[in-house]
Amino acid sequence: MRRLPRPARAGLALLGLALGAVALLAALDAAFPFPLERLTPPPATRVLARDGTELRRFLAADGMWRFPVRLDEVAPELVTALVESEDRWFRVHPGVNPLAVLRAAWTNALAGRVVSGASTIPMQVARLAEPRPRTLTAKLIEALRALQLGLRRSKTEILELYLNAAPFGGNIVGVGAAARLYFDKPADQLSLGECALLAVLPRAPGRYDPARHPEAALAVRDRVLAQLARRGAVSPEAAHRAMRQPMVARRSASAMRAPHFTQLVRARLGARPLVATTLDPEKQAVVERLVARHVALVRPLGLTNAAAVVVDRRTRDVLALVGSADFFDDAFQGQVNNALAPRSPGSALKPFLYALAFDKGLAIPESRLLDVPTDFAGYAPENYSGTFSGQVTVAEALARSLNLPAVRLLARVGVADFHALLRRGGLESIDRPAGHYGLALALGACEVRLADLTNLYATLAQGGVHRPWRVVAAPPGAAPEPVPAFVPGPAPGFAPGFALFSPEAARAVGEILTRLTRPDMPDAWRLTRDRPPAAWKTGTSFGHKDAWAVGFGATLAVGVWVGNPDGAPVNGISGTMHAGPLFFDLLRALEPPARDVALPAAPNMREVRLCAASRLPAGPDCPETLPAQAGPRLALPRCTDHRRIMVDAETGLRLEGDCLLTRPARARTVRTVPPELAAWMAAQGRPVPALAALHPDCRDVPPGAGPVILSPCAATQYVLRDDLPAEYQQIALRATPADPGQRMWWYVDGRLVGMADARLPLFLPMTPGRPVCSVTY
Repeated sequence: MRRLPRPARAGLALLGLALGAVALLAALDAAFPFPLERLTPPPATRVLARDGTELRRFLAADGMWRFPVRLDEVAPELVTALVESEDRWFRVHPGVNPLAVLRAAWTNALAGRVVSGASTIPMQVARLAEPRPRTLTAKLIEALRALQLGLRRSKTEILELYLNAAPFGGNIVGVGAAARLYFDKPADQLSLGECALLAVLPRAPGRYDPARHPEAALAVRDRVLAQLARRGAVSPEAAHRAMRQPMVARRSASAMRAPHFTQLVRARLGARPLVATTLDPEKQAVVERLVARHVALVRPLGLTNAAAVVVDRRTRDVLALVGSADFFDDAFQGQVNNALAPRSPGSALKPFLYALAFDKGLAIPESRLLDVPTDFAGYAPENYSGTFSGQVTVAEALARSLNLPAVRLLARVGVADFHALLRRGGLESIDRPAGHYGLALALGACEVRLADLTNLYATLAQGGVHRPWRVVAAPPGAAPEPVPAFVPGPAPGFAPGFALFSPEAARAVGEILTRLTRPDMPDAWRLTRDRPPAAWKTGTSFGHKDAWAVGFGATLAVGVWVGNPDGAPVNGISGTMHAGPLFFDLLRALEPPARDVALPAAPNMREVRLCAASRLPAGPDCPETLPAQAGPRLALPRCTDHRRIMVDAETGLRLEGDCLLTRPARARTVRTVPPELAAWMAAQGRPVPALAALHPDCRDVPPGAGPVILSPCAATQYVLRDDLPAEYQQIALRATPADPGQRMWWYVDGRLVGMADARLPLFLPMTPGRPVCSVTY
């Protein structure tokens, strides 16, 4: 066989060695993959306002400043300076520069020590991923890793890895952080001189730190600029101009604007390098100033702090959030974010109860509710004033924030349905079952967050369409979400953009909330003489701990809380007196001039006729009616207060049965009132509308309607406690007869237990079981 020529054999041998090296490298790459994850640790975070203003920076979890950038976000001069000063042949070698290795070996041999390392940029990336002592073995591993990196990543990706992982002194990692912290600018706005310094700063971050050693930094910068000019990377004129510029660098402190808001953003979103938020810096500054001024006025009264939230009605962007008067005031717990602290809202939840009742058809603004003392199985709420009005319209009950009508309405609407509505409306801090809160939920016997409650008022303002409040700005050019139609019943989950209330219910409640009357401020005119248009509601919590004022203007929803962060009570605290003034100060400062609050349209509102006396849908015997507005659903019963009876033409006494045949009769329309109202009116010494007395000739007439049992309540479970004496565990037996003065006989399981009238209830000792109570005349 003919032998190949020596050159051919040498070529084949070299080819074999090359293929073997490639195969070995591939095997090592498969067995020991490059640890890229070590080059992408969690970033630090920059939080920006909606106009791009930096609000605050947050360190990464490991305490480092790290703001990753893409290569196209870096000044081109920095890339040029880096390649020219660190790895001139970066674009052509596979990760290791053989010529540089030979040159370094020769230089080190002549010097008798290591004076040149021949490190390429990929080798430096490998060292950043796996730091090792600088030995020959470490160099070999770095070389293999560099070749491995060259197989897996493009040159652009390798440059990005280096620029984002290189150390720039102290806890500054990456060129993004170095540009921000040394020069207070983004990496794509660095000057030529700044680029020259940052290109070599990772060589000796401590020695060349421009903030601590400006002379050394200036010298190394000028050497790099001279090198760039010699190699033609920049013009000599540009290099000389850059050398004439002073070295202006300092470790700039992080901004600390809107601290409670930025903490909220960080907690919600975690470690992101950049967060563009919804915050409006101008509005935030106004709110901070007004909150601080208001707190200075109320602190002498024992109210040490306040919070405010401003939300865009339409988008639900949080435009301003102030959690306390002074974040840095430890004496008054300034770091507590009272905008997010769960607290009892008092009457501030009532508008949503009325909206739910409107949507169920159980009430309309002109219908009436009873406002009389009522005992709900031991729960006896009272109005703020301690007085009762007997009967009020729904609109009056909400405008005056009466407690009794609200609790009675909740008993009809259902605690479970109201609880579910509040949860769907974003009040997630109401996190216990409905039964835990009971009827007291109508009066704020729960805890809510100011931000959530403010957003729920924005839902009212926008026709009942609910969306979550947000702190992250929508992407530029994002299409607005469609407005969904209202469908009675539970909304599908917590999806954004669902109809929580009908537009008709939302508008009806909004119109009521624009009225001025407030129950806890007789001179409310002082607050509202020059107020901007607003629909608003106040609340004062159980135990006199919290004052609220929440509502909306033409474009904004605003919520205010005033109180003590530690929950200390203050006698005389009032939502109207102590939170209302700040609410209107904010609206005056933030809302553009407007004629009204821009209530939502209500296309399905219709006119109905009500009895002028009972305010129920008019019956055939109602002598006078009036028009009223109602939504598409109306479930109120027809009026039965008015009825046509026959009376004796001579005496006016009522005729019934056979005596109608023996006495001269004429028809008369009479009015009665519900038994509970009749009993209250009688107790107040007021005349009670009632049927005329029965004529004595009418002896065989069957009795009319029986009494109505008020207590016990068939829907309530009563608990017998082991730790209380039996004499303290009794149930009141109460009923309302048609005639307030009529005596009633009470039976339990068919056994007579006593006699009483409406004014003096009986008390029944509690025993285990399910006793059946009945009452008769």
